[in-house]
Amino acid sequence: MFKDIKTVTVIGANGTLGKEVSGIFASFGDAKVYMVSRTLEKAEQARKNAALSVKAISVEENLIPKTYEDLEQCVKKSDLIFESVVEDFEIKKEIHELIDKYVNSESMIATGTSGLSINELANCYSEENKKNFIGMHFFNPPYSLTLCELIPSIYNKENRNFIEYIKQYLSDKLKRDVIEVNDEPAFLANKIGFKFMNEALQFAEKYQERGGIDYIDSILGCYTGRNMPPIETIDFVGLDVHKAIVDNIYEKAENTERKVSNYLSI
Repeated sequence: MFKDIKTVTVIGANGTLGKEVSGIFASFGDAKVYMVSRTLEKAEQARKNAALSVKAISVEENLIPKTYEDLEQCVKKSDLIFESVVEDFEIKKEIHELIDKYVNSESMIATGTSGLSINELANCYSEENKKNFIGMHFFNPPYSLTLCELIPSIYNKENRNFIEYIKQYLSDKLKRDVIEVNDEPAFLANKIGFKFMNEALQFAEKYQERGGIDYIDSILGCYTGRNMPPIETIDFVGLDVHKAIVDNIYEKAENTERKVSNYLSI
């Protein structure tokens, strides 16, 4: 049996996704959320932004600003630790090695990476803690976009009880549309989505004389059923995040034209 998730630590809570996910945990999940940021000032601002993101100022009482100096105590008190720092493997590795020092064997650990290897990040943990680590990729902004990719590692893929518990929590409690995918570069949705958005950028450059970004976004926006045009989406998630995901796909994927079915966990 797994204990209810009543207390969550979000590391990197002042980031674009970190603050939004904190709001989801606090509102839909009705959890106490430690929002760990580099400074208390950033954590306080993230707290306000998180409440606004879920359109519920009342959840502020569930959101607790913290800094990395408080990390040990936050992790020890949490049922779930969610890492949401910059999309850089070495930085994430440093954070997960810290979590491994503080986490208890009953807590669950997740990374919100957009496509870095879950298996490689799992290797930051002791044998006892590896089985409690999983990929949990929310889409931004999570209040509007309910898709969530769940990515098991080789260390917990056979532990269906753990995976099904997390899946049920995401679906029933956090109201996510959950798909379980394999640990491939950029997983499933980003492999397709960011390849499309990157090509949109290339076409914007090619057709600068016709309007460039505005021209391509007008064609590939509302006319194709998208709420947000592709290049506007890149701007929203951040050029640094976009570059990190595309670079990871280019460097790690053997063939980016593989069939979609290869990335589904079926």
